[in-house]
Amino acid sequence: MDLKTFAENDFSPKDWINRAWNISENQEKEIFVANTVTRLQLYMKQLSNSLDETTTQILTSVPRVLQDVQSLQLEGSLLQQKLMTLERQVESVEEETGQSIESLQRIDQLKSRLENAASALREADKWAALATSLEDILEAGIPAQVEKLNELADLVVGMTDSLEVLSDAPDYEKKCTQLELLYNRLEAAISPPFIEALTQMDAERTTPYVCVYRGMSRAASAQRCWRRAAAARHVAAWRRLDAHSLRALTRMLVGDVGRQVEWLTTVLKSETPVSELIKLYTDLLLSLDPSPTKIVTANFKLCQNAEEGISMLTDLKSDIDEFIDCIMRIIDGSAGKENISDTTLKELGKVAYAPLRELMPNYTELQTQLFLAYLNDPQLKQENLLEYSRAVQFIAERSDARLNSAYLRGKKIAGDAIQPYFAPAMETYITAILNLITTHTRHIEATFLSLSARGQHEGVLSEGFSASLILETATGILVDLLVERTAAEIGERKDAHPLYDLFSILDQDAREISPSPSLAGLRRARDTLKALARTILRHPVDVQLDKIPQLSVWYNNDALSTDLPDFALSPQEYITEIGQYLMTLPQHLELHLSEKQAPWQFLAEVCTYTCEMYAEKIINIRNMDPLGTKRCLTDIVYLSSVVEDLGTNVTPALKNLEKSLRAATSSQQ
Repeated sequence: MDLKTFAENDFSPKDWINRAWNISENQEKEIFVANTVTRLQLYMKQLSNSLDETTTQILTSVPRVLQDVQSLQLEGSLLQQKLMTLERQVESVEEETGQSIESLQRIDQLKSRLENAASALREADKWAALATSLEDILEAGIPAQVEKLNELADLVVGMTDSLEVLSDAPDYEKKCTQLELLYNRLEAAISPPFIEALTQMDAERTTPYVCVYRGMSRAASAQRCWRRAAAARHVAAWRRLDAHSLRALTRMLVGDVGRQVEWLTTVLKSETPVSELIKLYTDLLLSLDPSPTKIVTANFKLCQNAEEGISMLTDLKSDIDEFIDCIMRIIDGSAGKENISDTTLKELGKVAYAPLRELMPNYTELQTQLFLAYLNDPQLKQENLLEYSRAVQFIAERSDARLNSAYLRGKKIAGDAIQPYFAPAMETYITAILNLITTHTRHIEATFLSLSARGQHEGVLSEGFSASLILETATGILVDLLVERTAAEIGERKDAHPLYDLFSILDQDAREISPSPSLAGLRRARDTLKALARTILRHPVDVQLDKIPQLSVWYNNDALSTDLPDFALSPQEYITEIGQYLMTLPQHLELHLSEKQAPWQFLAEVCTYTCEMYAEKIINIRNMDPLGTKRCLTDIVYLSSVVEDLGTNVTPALKNLEKSLRAATSSQQ
């Protein structure tokens, strides 16, 4: 029987009895219970006997354990006494040997000083020998053999190392000065052959000289010699060219970049090869004769027209970008290996883009010429008012595409920095169109006044009205165009790599773009045209309304006529003329106005204006008799019916006037 079951914390007698009964092979309950009880009693007796034996053993072993503990305590006390005795002995030994140790330390220091003095004497002798050897070499002349140059490099390295050992010598400063003078003489002596080897790009001859420079800790001087030699070689190649051009220069430099970087890395052992290469090209571009700027300027003067000039500027930027992109590939290839200062990069950028910076002021003039050429339209040479307005509208509708195309083309020349150069050309173009609009507006107005003076009151059928509307539409197109361009171009300047920061390179500030000065002029012109169109449209109404004060039907009517009933009266001619004109407006306005211009808004404005002015004219009539009042009411009713038929409302002023006149008529009766 497994007794572990009885030791479990969650032991359940019922569960145990049920499991035991299930595995009893269906014995009778009495027999199963008797057997189980007997077995459990036997197990309990065995456990009791085991507990008794264990208890007896524990009681027997306790005295022996207590005796062992006492023995351990005694041994611990003895060990503690021995440790205290040993500590006192160690302190005594330390006191006795302290003076001896100090003596040994002083002896060791003295020994070290003697060894240093002996070493210094040996190094001083070695220094003197090396200095003498170097003096002899300088007197005899720098050898040209590679083996001798290698020996010279070892000699220089030895002198530098020897001087470091003598740093505590009393005459250290004197030796430093002497070594510096020797190195100056040595550098002066080896510079010419070193530059010659660099010019010929003879790696075998150059390497020993580089070792000499590095031995003198003058690697920077070696790199300056390399720049002089490389620049001289490029200048000579530049002079040998049959035709000088920026593209030829770019090809020459781009083809040489990889070789120069390899030389700087493998032969000169430069830790900053890309920086040295950038300094070389900066110095080279400044020293070329004829300079790239001079050549480009001369070629620019040969351009026959503005289109050629813009194309040349685009090609110029492309040639410069080819060189800059090559430099950027070298920089990206050394990413993480070399830290190149922004100042070094900006200097190269200014020198490389110098030809473009010189010619950029000409871009504005060239682009202005191209813009103004669009205004040489034969349609603008005719005298017909309507056709001239359509020609201006045609130009306005195409201005957005023309400006966008020109701006994108300009970005190929100066990137985002083109805006300060592009804006004046665009402003001149828009101003020229504004001048056309203003001049034509005056022409329309003069024609309108001339026709009015001759008694021609065409109103909505007038060419001046249609021409004004078309010109107003053209002006609105230009206003929207300028607003959209200003909103699109306003923004913060983005950070760019120093070689691509054309704002700085071209000396242009990234200022916030202000609205075009011509925008205000266009808005004024649009308002003027809007007012002119409405004046022409309302003119036939004004002509008829101006007749009202001179009509005699308002007063001096005989008594018999006064007694006429209202239905016997009919609207007078002036008001019927106005009504007929108003009724013809819808169909004519739909022909002249687009949905955007809201023809019904025009109609409502004319009706409102007619009612307001009619009321004002009637109020100004003096001495209106009863019959005149009836006739006026008849005219008002007629006008009100016309206005309502057109889908608009009679103004409050006219309604109030009608009420007042009816009240006056009633009182007279």
